Amino acid sequence: MSLIVIARIAAIPVSVWLIAALTFNAEYRTDNIFAVPDFAFSLVLVVAAFLPRRIAEPALTAGFFFGSGVITIAALERLDHGQSGQAVLNLVIAAVYSALALLLVTARSGRATSRLA
Repeated sequence: MSLIVIARIAAIPVSVWLIAALTFNAEYRTDNIFAVPDFAFSLVLVVAAFLPRRIAEPALTAGFFFGSGVITIAALERLDHGQSGQAVLNLVIAAVYSALALLLVTARSGRATSRLA
């Protein structure tokens, strides 16, 4: 399975869950300082997952980096409030997002370098 396919698949679960939670669960939206950033990076990832490869790679990369930052800050807030289980889950998701973004950057730069040679 290629990296772009893995990235497309990884972009969907958390993003769809967050969009659904923000859309249908008013309690989740209430006093959630991460509502707008969660919705923004989730929307970027869902849309990017269905774009053609040439456009999807940079869009997924940006979405994963953006999501990783938002989720890391959310994890730190959860740690501050004593919600260590949820914080660990958030940190795992952020790590996966960061790893995928870095792999996409590395793969893209490797292809660009080989075209120049």
